[in-house]
Amino acid sequence: MPVTGYGGLERQVQWLALELHRQGHQVTIVSEAVGPLGDIEMRAAARDQLPEAIPADADIVNFHARWPREGDDFGKPFLNTAHNIYPHIDVRNAPWSFVSAFHAKRQGGAHYVHNGFPLDDYPLCENKSDRLLFMAGVGRPGKNLTRAVALAHHFDFPLDVAGGRRWGLLNRSKVRKELLFFKTLTPRFRFHGIVDGERKMKLLGQAKAFLNPIRVEETFGMAPVEAMLCGTPVLATPLAAMPEIVTRETGFLFETDAEFAEALEGLGDLEPRRIRESAADRFSIERTAKGYLDLYTRVLDGDRLAN
Repeated sequence: MPVTGYGGLERQVQWLALELHRQGHQVTIVSEAVGPLGDIEMRAAARDQLPEAIPADADIVNFHARWPREGDDFGKPFLNTAHNIYPHIDVRNAPWSFVSAFHAKRQGGAHYVHNGFPLDDYPLCENKSDRLLFMAGVGRPGKNLTRAVALAHHFDFPLDVAGGRRWGLLNRSKVRKELLFFKTLTPRFRFHGIVDGERKMKLLGQAKAFLNPIRVEETFGMAPVEAMLCGTPVLATPLAAMPEIVTRETGFLFETDAEFAEALEGLGDLEPRRIRESAADRFSIERTAKGYLDLYTRVLDGDRLAN
């Protein structure tokens, strides 16, 4: 901390801290390695140094990682936030929050706060190209670049791929066995590597649609929301949190090729400005901060958040 490069979990913590500070709250970030982040106090500490690193006057501690273990006593009310799916979480032993309704239900919890985004960082782009965008780790089978490539071939559309180089498809056994490297050796596919900053915003904004054919359970899905904030519709499989992220105002869900064909045809009915407005209303960092402040208040009032 602060975040350089991707860092999905870390980026959410950073944005939340900055927004809480903007609203007038005193915020301290404790992490293993820290640098300057505006006026926020940053403290570096290993796990065994956490009790000393937590400010003595703190009202509450929000753990996003390195959650308290049984027997740990930090002398403060606390809230645990999980960002991924973990088999060892027991919501009966501590107050927990999650990042989507799906995530909370999957872990046996009852409370969640959607991830939030600083809206000014995502410019609206109303001029779209004819290219779809796949943005995820190309070597991660669960992101399902295999399906994206098959759809591009079958429905004859060009596809931008961000999240790794083409040669990276030779490094992972599963995608290598699916022959993805060879299937992408046509001008239809453009690989952009790992992208960030203006280059990332340009790809997100100019895409005709963001293609997200995941085949694993994701607790949220940051990239699809980033696309929507740029006015780009999302085409996604209805798995995990996607049905609560993608609405009929912001994109389409599909499973079969026939459903994808309908979704592709329906893109013309979605307006970039309305997509942006819908995503901004639901996923602003201000809304996320309010959600956490509500949970902090409940914990400080003695609520264990069991239901």
